[in-house]
Amino acid sequence: MRRALDLLSLVASWERRGGLSVAAVAEETGLAKSTTHRLLSELLQAGYLEQGPDRRYRLGPEAYVVGVAAEERYGVQQQSLAAATRLAGVSEDVAVVSIRRRHHHVCVYREEGRWPIRSHVLQVGDRLPLGVGAAGLAFLAAMEADEAVAIVEANEPEIERDYRPLSTAMILKLVEEARERGGVAINRGMVVDDSVGISMGVPARAGHPVVAVGIATIASRMQPEREQWLESLLRRETDHLAGRREIR
Repeated sequence: MRRALDLLSLVASWERRGGLSVAAVAEETGLAKSTTHRLLSELLQAGYLEQGPDRRYRLGPEAYVVGVAAEERYGVQQQSLAAATRLAGVSEDVAVVSIRRRHHHVCVYREEGRWPIRSHVLQVGDRLPLGVGAAGLAFLAAMEADEAVAIVEANEPEIERDYRPLSTAMILKLVEEARERGGVAINRGMVVDDSVGISMGVPARAGHPVVAVGIATIASRMQPEREQWLESLLRRETDHLAGRREIR
């Protein structure tokens, strides 16, 4: 069951990129091709996946049903939609909402601002390892140091493969800087040059944050004074989402 769910999460992360073939899933997971095919077939029969004419696997209708039910349970979009709309409207940049998924984070909402030159780094459905991107740093900054180190080390093979020249030491330094800023994380060209992201986790009633809100912009718009202003906007919105203040 655990392996099947891991495969479902993997396919979901490739949804916007056209899905995955059996061979690609086997390569990504390290499972035997026969095992991969069996697990994918079970998910296909249950309706959680579907297969297109190109033989690639994509999310099926049951995945949508589960997603809607989870949305009602956790209210991620309802809670954060207004916050993202306000952030994009005031800053004129792109506002994003991300959720934590074990050792990764997934962009679940993107609100476009009016500024004509935008950062296109993070799109809905994008899945990144914790430690990569502003939201990934913000989630780690909210943890105990030992837990954050363990997660970054577990993600090291993926980061080394897909996000060079990032390193564990570089990421942990950025996490510590986010802690010193009270949880506000900054990503300066970590994934794409000339793109800057600022993010903060929404304080949870119990445990670590599972939702983060952020703003993505181009580097030329992130002067020190504006960075402080965006940080104040994020703090206001995360406090509001955590039930600490009203937005007027």
